[in-house]
Amino acid sequence: MEAAERGHALVIGASSGIGRAVAERLAPTHSVTALARRTDRLEALAPLGIEIASCDATDFEALGRAVEAAVAKRGKISSLVLCAGLQKIKPLRITKADELGEMLRVNLQLPLVLGGLFTSRKLTHDDAVYCAVSSIAAARPEPGIVAYAAAKAGLEAMVKGLAREAAPRRVVAVAPGWLDTEMTQSYANIYNEEFRERLGKSAPRGIATVESVVDCIEFLLSPAAGFITGEVIRVDGGAVL
Repeated sequence: MEAAERGHALVIGASSGIGRAVAERLAPTHSVTALARRTDRLEALAPLGIEIASCDATDFEALGRAVEAAVAKRGKISSLVLCAGLQKIKPLRITKADELGEMLRVNLQLPLVLGGLFTSRKLTHDDAVYCAVSSIAAARPEPGIVAYAAAKAGLEAMVKGLAREAAPRRVVAVAPGWLDTEMTQSYANIYNEEFRERLGKSAPRGIATVESVVDCIEFLLSPAAGFITGEVIRVDGGAVL
């Protein structure tokens, strides 16, 4: 299959977790560019034919240049998947302003900046799809993640508005529940075995997996989802029910 027929998928935040799994899943059917701050963590993707690129996605000028470079090398983008995210578990009363700014920059401003790039006819095809990773926290904020939840709620508002502004391009998101990823593993004192057992029992379908989220993303990027836009799909095993 020629590169143009395969479509160019750009995955932002591909060094671990959902982003890495998405890049690996799309590699057989797409021409994939994987972008992350640390290319040493992307090197294992190169043997799959994935183009790897180093960029701090929160340096928005550098991000714009990286996207343009990816398009120059592999053609216009057909699928843009944003998996980069930042969570800090901390009561709002002791969260510093610069910490709030960092979370908002990664979880809300970055999606908006990418949304602006996505609407460019120089960078994306008319039938391109932008899929962002949100969180069920947007619909069910909890103590300790108020800023994170607020940013994800803003991202979901962007999905609805940008779906109209970017048409005929499609804009969608997935909202996972709790996942066992590098980000959550860094809070092992909170997300301990007791937490996992309690969540596994309370969610009708149990704890969702990274693969289940990637399954949903792959579907939303496909022609089978051609009339789905402006929607946020929860992948949480029913945890919020």
